[in-house]
Parts: sequence; C-alpha cells; structure tokens
Amino acid sequence: MPNNNDEVLVSGDAFKAMLSEIDPHEKIPQLVQEVKGVKSISKRDDLVKRIKYLNGLKNTGLSAREAYILHNVPVVPPQARPATVMGGNRIEFADVNHLYKDSMVTNNSLKSLVDVLLPEELIKERTDNYNGVKAILGLGEAISPNSKGRGLKGLLKQVAGTGGPKTGLFHNKILSKKQDFSGRATIYAEPNLGFNEAAVPKDFLWTSMKFHILRDLARQGYDYVNSEKAWSERNTAATNSFNRVIKNVPVIINRAPTLMRSNITAVYAKPIEGSTLGLNPIHLPLFAGDYDGDALTIHVPMSPEAVEEAKTKMLPQHQIHDYRRGLRQSIVQPGHEAILGSMHMTEPDVKQELRKFKTTKECLEALKSGEIKENTPVEIEELSN
Repeated sequence: MPNNNDEVLVSGDAFKAMLSEIDPHEKIPQLVQEVKGVKSISKRDDLVKRIKYLNGLKNTGLSAREAYILHNVPVVPPQARPATVMGGNRIEFADVNHLYKDSMVTNNSLKSLVDVLLPEELIKERTDNYNGVKAILGLGEAISPNSKGRGLKGLLKQVAGTGGPKTGLFHNKILSKKQDFSGRATIYAEPNLGFNEAAVPKDFLWTSMKFHILRDLARQGYDYVNSEKAWSERNTAATNSFNRVIKNVPVIINRAPTLMRSNITAVYAKPIEGSTLGLNPIHLPLFAGDYDGDALTIHVPMSPEAVEEAKTKMLPQHQIHDYRRGLRQSIVQPGHEAILGSMHMTEPDVKQELRKFKTTKECLEALKSGEIKENTPVEIEELSN
C-alpha cells in the first residue's frame, strides 16, 4: 500500500496506515444513510455491524489503529496453563504453553531475518508469525507439525469448545467431572470416637485433603512437582503432612434436606478403611438421622477462612443447644445404647474385689492393661481426699 510519500508499506505498517484513515465521527453518518436506502437484508446486516464497531471506537475514544492492532502478545498467568505431574516422573504442560513456544520460535526467526531480506521475501515468515498468535488465541490451528499433530487448542477454543460447547471448559472440565472436595457415604454407629470426631474413609481423605497436604509440604520446602510426587506415592513426608492436616482441618458433614442449622456440622476426621462414615450415636439428633441406610455428604473447607469458621462455629460442641425445645435444652444427649453402656460402665460389680489406686491416671492405666474391667469397684485416693 503506497502512502502519501509514495512509499510502499507492507505488513503491520500497511494495516496501521489503512486503519488510521478511519474516522468514526465522519463514517457513522454515512453508514446510517446507507442503511436507510438498502433493501438487501444481508447488506443491511453488514452495515449495522460496521456502525456498531465504529460506535464502540467513538465511545471508548480509541482510534481504529489503537484498538485493532495487537503490539504485544498477552501471556496468561501460570494458573491458567498449569503443569501436571503424570506417571513415570513425566510432566504434562497445558496446550497453550506449546503454542507460546511455537510463536516465540517463529517471532525470533522473523527478527533475525527482517534486516537481511527484502519485505517481499518475508511474506512466509510474517504469515507464520501471524498464524502463531492466532493459534494462541484459539482463532486458528497450531503452526508447527508436532503441535498440529497433537491437536493442541488455543485459549478461546479451550473455553468455547470445538464443534459445540460440550467439548469446552465448563462442560468438559467442570460440569462433567466429579468434585474432589466432597463425597457421600452411608453412616454406621461408631461409639469409639471423641465428641467432635467422625470416622471417615481414608482414601477419600487423601483425595479431598490433597491441596491442604500440598500446602503443608510447600511450607516444609517442597516444590510443586515433588509435593505432587510425595502425595501420589503417600510417602513418609506426605503421610506426616496428612496426619497434621486431619488434626487441624475439620470436614463438614450434611444430611439433606437441610432444615435446621445442625444438619450441617463440622467434625475432625478419624481415618478408617472402607467406604462408610462412622458417626457417634449421640450425634444422630443433629442430623435427624438413624442407622437404617441414611447417607450423609462430606465436604472439605478449602480456604483458611472456611477452616476457621468450621472450627469456631460448626463443631458439635457449638451445636448442642436446640432452642426449639426451650432455652438451654440440649439436642445432643445420651440415649438408647449409650445410656445402657453408661450404666454398665458406672455400676460396680459387687462380685469383684475392691481395688484401690492413688490417682485417676493409675486407674485408667490399669483398665487399659486389662488389670481391671470396666465395672470393677475402685477407690481413688486423690478423689476421696
């Protein structure tokens, strides 16, 4: 394209010169008059589109040269193009990483030749450079044979999908994938638990607590790749982190339909084998449940704020009172088997010989070692004094 000085412009300079001649204030009234006199629907549609673009330039105060020429290729953050650790110590990179690489190679090649060859001899290099950027944005195919053979997709194609939305980001990566931070399990009675505890399947905890474990490993100096490897192998370092995490991060259990506050309660998980959820019998009123096949949903709070809220507001110790029964009336209380067990544990067996201990600690150690039974009559000196 020749300019006012009869100098021939090529490539980006030619586009800049042509776009510089567009004046929205002058062009919009002309196009409006054309629309009024056009009978063809397709031509009218094209003119309306041009008016919309020009109105956009007018409202933003940008010239066509500023708005439609891309001077620098935007690079998305690493979170949007992650590296994934695969089996065999192999690392798989997101598609756009390879497309960025192809574009850089082409751009560097063009830079090395632009001062050596004539403009008409750089047509192929300029075209490849243009197509490389199109591939990154998802408006064209990959330019290198390797990337093209692997069917790599650019950013817009990854979001919108190819051939329909079902292959796009939201259907393929979110809607059709199982959530890793929640699960569902049938409950069973597990009396050997602390007041704020529940027995949760170990494999579920390893999966759902993954990012908490990786965060703990990172605090110890592990990088992302080695943290992923430690987690997948469940080695000693990852196991230590796992044990720390489950003591500090409660899980949230919920029984639908959620009709009252206590239907959503946080507990500290005690890992068990299997796929069922062990619940303390005295917690059943919290969920209005029973042990005839009821299933509860388990969720893991992820952010530090969510973890802190679960600890301070949602543990069973914070859910004891149910004001529908009256002020200070407890919804969590022993019943049925728990009452019978408590009676058995506290009613002395007079057929057994009375045993004397100096402290409560000595008495408990004797019980754990089997020296005495649960209902052996005992006398503790520190309590009698």
